[in-house]
Amino acid sequence: MQNRTYWLWWAIIILAVVLGLVVRFYDLTDPPLDFHPTRQLHSVLIARGMYYQSLIGAPAWQREMAVSQWKAEGLIEPQIMERLTALTYRVIGSEQLWVARTWSIFFWTLGGVFLLFLAHEIAGLEGAAIAIVYYFLWPYAAIASRAFQPEPLMTAAIIIGLWAAVRWTRMPSQLRAAITGITCGLAIYIKSVAVFFIAPALAGLVFSNYSFLQAIKNRQVWLIGILSVLPYAIYHFYGVYVLQLLGEQFSLRFFPNLWTDPAFYLRWIGEMSRVIGLEIFLLALAGSLIFPKKDVIGLFIGLTVGYLLYGFTFSYHISTHDYYHIPLMVQVSLGLALVFKALVDAVDKNKEKYSRLVLAAILLAFMALKTWDVRVTLKRVDYRGEVKFWQNLSAEIGNDKKVTGLLSDYGYRLAYWGWMKVSPWMQTMDINLRELAGETLDYQEALEQDLAGNDLFVVTLMDEFTRQPQLQDYLRANYPIIKDTPEVIIFDLHEKP
Repeated sequence: MQNRTYWLWWAIIILAVVLGLVVRFYDLTDPPLDFHPTRQLHSVLIARGMYYQSLIGAPAWQREMAVSQWKAEGLIEPQIMERLTALTYRVIGSEQLWVARTWSIFFWTLGGVFLLFLAHEIAGLEGAAIAIVYYFLWPYAAIASRAFQPEPLMTAAIIIGLWAAVRWTRMPSQLRAAITGITCGLAIYIKSVAVFFIAPALAGLVFSNYSFLQAIKNRQVWLIGILSVLPYAIYHFYGVYVLQLLGEQFSLRFFPNLWTDPAFYLRWIGEMSRVIGLEIFLLALAGSLIFPKKDVIGLFIGLTVGYLLYGFTFSYHISTHDYYHIPLMVQVSLGLALVFKALVDAVDKNKEKYSRLVLAAILLAFMALKTWDVRVTLKRVDYRGEVKFWQNLSAEIGNDKKVTGLLSDYGYRLAYWGWMKVSPWMQTMDINLRELAGETLDYQEALEQDLAGNDLFVVTLMDEFTRQPQLQDYLRANYPIIKDTPEVIIFDLHEKP
């Protein structure tokens, strides 16, 4: 029966990939404001600066503005996605934001190919089928994997590294060890937080197959370890000690004081549930810790421990930024694969003729529902009107002005579509974050420093403006309002009332 239903699982896998690509390319040209726009526009500005830096025929002021905006974004992780996007702009001859979205989809799909290999290695074809269905059609994944962020590339690299590691443990060789080290090193290089998933998973795999003494005497283990850390070690040294730009990525990151706050754990679970689905997470966690074979149990223990270490290390972000949970989808996909494999084996024992067909029908229904959910989500809002709003605002106030203020996405929308220099004022959450980190903030002094050298204070975040009465009082007492509408308030910082 098993061999005769191979076509069924392959059909589900192929259909899941096709549907996943269809929904991801749906509404491709809509501006990237549907998913964490602040983070996406950060990359958009960097890519534009890279493109305009060598763009022949571009107006000098645009080139200067684009490059200065790029440099102002600083250096956090290697700007791989941004560089690929800028290079593609050059190839097609124009700046098109759908290019970045296409690269993200490509890398997520590449990760899906290797997830198929890895899940098949661990849980057979049946398990691989549900892993692919979840990976491609879970609504959060479908939206997030279109975003101009390093997460789709990092997730793909993690999957490829884990696949290589499992293959190495089952058929050890110097070549496979080198491939494992290189692919795991690539994942950590792309975004350093991948180390929380790669390192414990590798350690778990090694100690599932070797004793401690065998492991430390094994040259292949040392090769994997060295190659895994070398790329990022070189990048870190270059960024911190040569360019002296990388140190800022570690600021306002570590908040151990949150560990004793019960609300922290509730927020953590809430953000994880938004990404994974709490019930699905618990099911997959049970599957990943109960059903794996002995030689890969350490992989899942390592991924679980790594996720916990990751969460406690980045306690503020894990409880406030849902996309920090995206790498967990790898373990969840594999855990679901193990659970589904166990379910298929159980129904096979009953020798019901159509049991696999029933399971396949359930999967098909799930696929149809989730595909429709994603399509509805993407169709619900059209962000093209946002582009016109920011272009018109820039034209009204003049893109030669220096602007601060309380602006959507920290001014990135005005900076990008308005071609303006924007240095936004802090929002309440930013003030609270600094207080949480133990920093002493002199509000009045910080405000005066922010206003100095700027031409205008622009408000588009009306609720946030209401939450800062001290800011309102100071601006209204010291500067005239040159525009006051429900959408925009503009203060002239050069004149006194």
